[in-house]
Amino acid sequence: MQVKRLFFVLLIGASFSAFSQKKLEIVETLLAENKILHAKDFLKENYADSEYGKLYLGDINSHLKQWDSAISYYEELLELKPDCALYNFKLGGALGMKAMEISKFQAAFLIPDIKKYLEKAVSLDPNHVESHRALSQLYLELPSMLGGDFEKALSHAKKIKQLSRLDYCIAMTFIYAYKDNTVTAGDFINKAIQEAKKDPSLLIRNYLYFELAQEAVRFQVASSEVDELMAKFVKGFNYLDLKTPAEAYLKLAQLSKKRGNKIGAKKYITKSLEYDAEAEVALELQEDIKDM
Repeated sequence: MQVKRLFFVLLIGASFSAFSQKKLEIVETLLAENKILHAKDFLKENYADSEYGKLYLGDINSHLKQWDSAISYYEELLELKPDCALYNFKLGGALGMKAMEISKFQAAFLIPDIKKYLEKAVSLDPNHVESHRALSQLYLELPSMLGGDFEKALSHAKKIKQLSRLDYCIAMTFIYAYKDNTVTAGDFINKAIQEAKKDPSLLIRNYLYFELAQEAVRFQVASSEVDELMAKFVKGFNYLDLKTPAEAYLKLAQLSKKRGNKIGAKKYITKSLEYDAEAEVALELQEDIKDM
């Protein structure tokens, strides 16, 4: 049995027995080929009421930024397993992403639930790296009147140190950026990139490639690594990523333009538009590049 399939057997447990091996392979094949909408339709038609289906559908809707649908599936999963750290994290995360896309007034009503589910996730699994990172970021970004707390943010960041050197360095990047210490923030993201090169097994989430490249550009460090990091993100792109190849190539086009590299900028903006031909930011940048 492949490692990936074994993971889902362990995760889903008894509910897995309701699925034939062939049907499992259909879903996995569709997702491996990034036929995400086809996979979504297949799951909705066949397995929307199963734990297996709800998990995949929640993740697919998160990928598509259809937050209300994702939240609904994760809520149903928590009804099945209220003490599952993963499901608490996913619900808290989806609520957090929704909060970023609505008005501050509306978002304020979601914050108690976001904190509740993320805090429950780390209480159920103190080693859940992503929950610690999400809480660290949340406490950094919230205003104090809504529960923002720098010391709590720092505490969660420090707890990651023994769990993942890579995620710890990224979390500390945001801590020092919050304090306007861009030099130390840059040092931490540079260290994160070196940790990733030294031990690629630390890159357990494909999105980390994008995040490392993005923050390297932000703090103007490891410029020679950015293109390769984004290329690896694009190569490993999958339904669990919240960023897209179009956004990755857009970042590279912007960086090439900033460097005065018209050939590189033109190449990357063309690739970005191949993935999303209607992106306004990319179309505007394409016109700017023509004038270089």
